[in-house]
Amino acid sequence: MQNLQHVGLSLRHGLFRLRRRFDAARTMADAADKVWTIAPAETLNTPPSVFLPGEYDKVRTIAGGTTTEIEMRRVCGGQFERPPIMAYRYTNAFLYRGAVVARGAERRVLPYGVTPSPSHQFPVVSIREGALAGSYLGLQYFGHWLMDDAPLSLLAEQYGQPVSPSPPTWHAAHFAESHIHAYAKFLDLPWRQEGNVFFKSLVMFDDEDFTTHKGARLEVLRQRVLNRLGAPRDRKRVFIKRGISDKGVRRFHNEDAVAAALAEDGFDILDPTKASVEEIAQMLNGCDVVVGSEGSQQVHSLFFLPPGAGLLAITPPNRFTLVNKRWTDLLNIQYGFTVGDAEEEGFSANIDDIKRTIDLF
Repeated sequence: MQNLQHVGLSLRHGLFRLRRRFDAARTMADAADKVWTIAPAETLNTPPSVFLPGEYDKVRTIAGGTTTEIEMRRVCGGQFERPPIMAYRYTNAFLYRGAVVARGAERRVLPYGVTPSPSHQFPVVSIREGALAGSYLGLQYFGHWLMDDAPLSLLAEQYGQPVSPSPPTWHAAHFAESHIHAYAKFLDLPWRQEGNVFFKSLVMFDDEDFTTHKGARLEVLRQRVLNRLGAPRDRKRVFIKRGISDKGVRRFHNEDAVAAALAEDGFDILDPTKASVEEIAQMLNGCDVVVGSEGSQQVHSLFFLPPGAGLLAITPPNRFTLVNKRWTDLLNIQYGFTVGDAEEEGFSANIDDIKRTIDLF
């Protein structure tokens, strides 16, 4: 029976590829049986970042995927237009080889290069009413999984069984445990991973932007954490290490020296690659300030920083972005930055500038 189901999925997928080859494939929006708005478009007013005078002048290059205009608004504060959250319902859809296919349309969900081969290790599961709880960026980057896919699962459960493709193995390769699976359990997420699925009915969402609707779902998860851990006994500050060896413009030459200097000032030092989610939670819960190089590891603090706390990003001068300010603005968390000094490869941070910026929070 499973072999026949695999053959059926393969034939449907092949038919879609044939249609696309002859420009007959449809968009996912056109293929939907029903399209509706969950939350309307909105305009958000955001506060300025915390930074030293002249700090932005050290920026050489803006990171890919953003623009100078966007980053300047994140630096100085300003208005951001957020699109509506949309929902799309499909009948007789399937998840196969990392993509959702329905009525001659396809949306890629798993990052390219990690497509699982159909086999008996990935049986075809039938779900009557499902909702997609995984995203391309969330399955590619751990930080996006925390800030996008975790709240997406709360939206998805309102419309069916939340389902995500199985995350790529690289998310667990460099860590003490699979942080995705551990966070799904820690946050009590309605999250289920599968390889091949046939859906009698499937709902998908446009929920990538940081809207007040997403912010409310993040607050639900933050409250779960607070109920579980309770209020912290002591006020604390944490330096969170990158934990992996970056190359190129993101290489942080004196990270260990920065960590040692802040430890002398009473900071706890966290390497998330060597810690379990339970250990990360205990260290970050209720922090006044979290400091670290800009990156996914900073997103661990998303569920643990209280309103009014501070997140300080040490940014490379040749890859400047304040992308994590999108969620700190929603959660009333202060966001600050310092810009490193360029090296032949990567950058070094000015420890005195870091300490002076911390004092501004």
